[in-house]
Amino acid sequence: MKNNRPLIFGLFIVLAIVLVVYFANSGNTQRYQWNENHRADSDQPYGVLFLRKILESNKPKGSFIFNDKKPVKETLSRVTTKTDYIFIGQSLYLDEADQDTLLHFIENGNDVFVASIDPPVALMERIYNAECTEAITLDGIKLTTVNMNFYNNGLRTEKGYYYAYHYFDKDEPYFWNFVKGDAFCDSTNAIAALGYFDNDHVNFFRLPYGNGNLYIHTNPLVFTNYFVVNEKKLEYVTSVFSHLNGKHMVWDEVSKIPFLNNSNDDHSNPLYYILQQPALKYAWWLMLLTVFLYLLFVAKRAQRIVPVLEPKTNTSLEFVNLISSLYYQNGNHLDMARKRMKYFQYFIRSKYGIHIQTPTDDLVMKLAEKSKVNSGDIKLIFDINAAVEKESYYNITAHRLEELYNAIERFYKQCK
Repeated sequence: MKNNRPLIFGLFIVLAIVLVVYFANSGNTQRYQWNENHRADSDQPYGVLFLRKILESNKPKGSFIFNDKKPVKETLSRVTTKTDYIFIGQSLYLDEADQDTLLHFIENGNDVFVASIDPPVALMERIYNAECTEAITLDGIKLTTVNMNFYNNGLRTEKGYYYAYHYFDKDEPYFWNFVKGDAFCDSTNAIAALGYFDNDHVNFFRLPYGNGNLYIHTNPLVFTNYFVVNEKKLEYVTSVFSHLNGKHMVWDEVSKIPFLNNSNDDHSNPLYYILQQPALKYAWWLMLLTVFLYLLFVAKRAQRIVPVLEPKTNTSLEFVNLISSLYYQNGNHLDMARKRMKYFQYFIRSKYGIHIQTPTDDLVMKLAEKSKVNSGDIKLIFDINAAVEKESYYNITAHRLEELYNAIERFYKQCK
């Protein structure tokens, strides 16, 4: 019994730690996690699952590549032209080979969109045409709310788009990043400001390179689920992505993880990063101790635990149910119809360069000529939408929503 005392003492220490962590968090009954994770598989407020699904659904004639396994140098080396590259996260981690591939990708006429809190400085420095006297540097300002807008007259709105960082049950001050004004000059070959917040803080800009462009947005928060489900905020996101014209799209999830893209680095081992962080280091050793104690106490089991085979799930159906639940409380067919129409207008604007706010015979004929879709089918979409807006003083019927959906789907199947 005496020989087992150290083992029992160690077990009680582990159990005490587990109990402290459990009770410290047991009072938190919040349904949502309010950390800013930017994960493409997360339906939490500050994940980007909804945006990923929206962009994927708006490529009916092109491919959508979700890259969560291979580095950029392997993924883009097989991509043809007319492709957009998308990255939304905390930081973009690229080694030199990845940067070379991405630069070659842009130079060949493709567009790269990066929304990150930490700017891809190394990449920008290789593109930036130093005709302006200052380098591109970012700054931040701590505000509770900001008002975002665009410099383009076709995208600018009178009231702008208000954003606030919501944490649990209230809005909190947040650091909103922007580009310092010294980086801008009159040269058309240098940086071009596209969007701003609070009148003079540029947070969306373009760097031309070869036949393509690098687009940078300094506030990835605006692309998260919490804002995308709002109709007004979705309009802002749609306007941002209207700058991209590729037929295909590559969503990069791999480059959010530092060590995956640095296989030639001396510090490429994942344990190097973990052991350099005090919190992760202690968690790692605690986990090893727990595993050791667990193996020690279950070593005499006569039979192995039979693993439970989880049934296969349809993740697409889960997403449909998730989106539907957002509107189930109100049963708002009108809201769904308006969103469907906005997605359709975004599609024809990004694919054919035609912006139809108020349909005219000339615009309808122009769209019919470019898309190879019968003008009558196109006019039917806008006629149904006009009927929806005419009935907007009360909620439209499910039949009206179905009419609009079928008309738009018919256009997607016929367009060239």
